[in-house]
Amino acid sequence: MGETTLVVGRSLRTLALTELQVDGQPRMLNEDAYHDALLDATGLTSFPDWILVLRYLTFYFEDRRSLVWDPSAQHQILRLLFLPPDESVKWTTLEADALRIDSHVRNISALLHREEASISRAEQTTLIRPEVEARINDLGLQQDRDQAEFERVQEMLLDIEAERQGARLEALRAAEDREAVYREIEHRRLIDLQAAFPSKSESAGYILGYLLASQTCLACGNDAPEAAELLWRRVDEHKCVICESAIERPDSLAPDVNLEELNHALRAREDRLEEATKRRTEAEATYRSTVAQLAQLESAIANRSAELNHLVKQLPAGSQQVHERRKEYNALSASLEVRRAELVRAQQTFKAFVEQKKQTIFSFREEVKANFKAYARDFLLGTCDLIWQSRKTKVGQSGDTIDFGTFAVDMSASDSGLLVRRTGAGEVSESQREFIDLAFRMALMKVAGVGGRGSLVVDAPESSLDAVFAPRAADVLMRFGNPDAGNRLVITSNLVDGELIPTLLRLAGVSEQDDSRVVDLFEIAYPTAAVRELRGEYNIALARVFQGRNQ
Repeated sequence: MGETTLVVGRSLRTLALTELQVDGQPRMLNEDAYHDALLDATGLTSFPDWILVLRYLTFYFEDRRSLVWDPSAQHQILRLLFLPPDESVKWTTLEADALRIDSHVRNISALLHREEASISRAEQTTLIRPEVEARINDLGLQQDRDQAEFERVQEMLLDIEAERQGARLEALRAAEDREAVYREIEHRRLIDLQAAFPSKSESAGYILGYLLASQTCLACGNDAPEAAELLWRRVDEHKCVICESAIERPDSLAPDVNLEELNHALRAREDRLEEATKRRTEAEATYRSTVAQLAQLESAIANRSAELNHLVKQLPAGSQQVHERRKEYNALSASLEVRRAELVRAQQTFKAFVEQKKQTIFSFREEVKANFKAYARDFLLGTCDLIWQSRKTKVGQSGDTIDFGTFAVDMSASDSGLLVRRTGAGEVSESQREFIDLAFRMALMKVAGVGGRGSLVVDAPESSLDAVFAPRAADVLMRFGNPDAGNRLVITSNLVDGELIPTLLRLAGVSEQDDSRVVDLFEIAYPTAAVRELRGEYNIALARVFQGRNQ
């Protein structure tokens, strides 16, 4: 596979692995190791994708499935051939998620439909009290709404508590920052106040210092803020508070930080503290309100639950059972709505991804069409073209359609020669169907294969070919399998009369039965009863096939 050589041995009795080598190195004999080796060699990302490639590209067996007329298979093959591995994996993952949820939704819907019919029949045959049943239903609906609201508020309270704690911490930090700057200003004022009273007059210093600190005059006992402001201004200007004479302050008392800068920093921190305090107050109020709302809901749910229990006990025994079933039905119905919302999201996600990535696949279309036309021209008479078309389909059984691009076939009509869209394999002859699908597979290998190379395993290719078309098919197959092209071609066939196998042998240059390219099952397989009894006739038929190479 590419540059990797795999050697695989299996027991014909049990099909269990008996040998596994990768480039000459033995590997563990288990299927997982075998799958990993395959995926590493091919560049694919899943074993199902490998089976898909074999089924629709490499193996062309008797029960062959037509790829060119199978849009579902096409979009998977195009996905794994033309998208990078990680994007191919994401495609299948998103698609699988949507399909899984769709299946779950359909299962729940079917269950609800059956249960609704069953409950309705039970309600019709059970003696009930209509007024009690109506009250129970009303209370049940209210209980469901309040329970859902209670759970929502509980989840919301976690975020509110986190916001509250954050606001508290921010307010504490803002208060600490403001206090630090305020203490620095007080320290600065204390230094300035000491410098304002260079004399040893303690009485004067005390009286004036008290006025500066408290804005109260000790002489008259009155508030004197204007006088205090005047004295502080003289202190800040390094003047005597009494005579306004200039005072030389010792260098040891000179502050490192300008008082105006400190005051500006204090105002900024006070603004921050105000905002933090406001946020904390609002957070506390929201928390208290939410806790009160939660308590109110809890009380209402508890009271209503008690009332519901009392009402249910008033119903006859059969009615109680019907009520419980209806309650379970309502809960399952609510779950279904949640699942439907999940399905819509999954389908929309997948749809958006497909819309984004299908352009990558679209970019290869002209190259595929050109290679198909070349192969089809050799296979068929007349004109046969690939057409890229939009194909809308649903992923699952509900929801919006998704637009997948796929190839379709236009082929000239035998009577008019005009190109006609062939929407299904039934609109062409059996041999045309074989050739068209082979040409499509070869074109995909040519475009997507590393170096334009691929492998083709064809089983019983002569089954639908007439004598005229058999040599043409042999010619195209052999040109595909030419060693110079780097492709690999394996043909399996019964001993049949016809020109295909002899022509293939002649074009391949096979002249003897013991040629290394020929696997003779008459020699290596366990003989059937027919072979044991008619071996001579089979030998004559086999010789005739090889003799036909010269005809």
